[in-house]
Amino acid sequence: MRLSKTCGEREHFLRMQEPGVVMPCNLCHVWHEEVSRGCAWPFLHVGECIARELKRVNLKPLEPGSEVRIGPLATDAVLMSSFYREQLQRQGFEVVLPDKATVDHIYIPAIEALHGKDIEGVRKLLKIAIQLLLVRAANTVALTSDEMQGVLPCDDPLLKKSIDPMDALARLAIEWAKSKWNKPS
Repeated sequence: MRLSKTCGEREHFLRMQEPGVVMPCNLCHVWHEEVSRGCAWPFLHVGECIARELKRVNLKPLEPGSEVRIGPLATDAVLMSSFYREQLQRQGFEVVLPDKATVDHIYIPAIEALHGKDIEGVRKLLKIAIQLLLVRAANTVALTSDEMQGVLPCDDPLLKKSIDPMDALARLAIEWAKSKWNKPS
């Protein structure tokens, strides 16, 4: 996606006088700062939404004296952009990134399995990747790849140790919209 196209779409929303902007794509948040610059309405950032949601559930650190650790699991493009890391660290969370071996030998093959429609294979590899981040002392794993949303069955116990950024973004957008609707005029 070209940044100029995204900025043009933002201008379209501004002309429509929409009350707020939500960009439901992990990778597009790489350009959040540029796209949201000059926007008069709230432009929700997915990283901030995750941080807010995690603060609400009041997670406790796994080790006394340490921060709550969040493990984002995504493609290199999302991980390297650092927008999740920056937003989470601003809110007091420590970020535990997957190591290169996990990305290269487990996560990338999981994406390849998904593209090959090998659902059982992608589920097994995704579970291993999540477990490796949890073993590395992450309290919660953020499934920060649009491709991996909905791969695990709803009753999978690993989902209790995971957060879906788009769900967090949607919940905060709904909360924000309800607060505007319920506001006395």
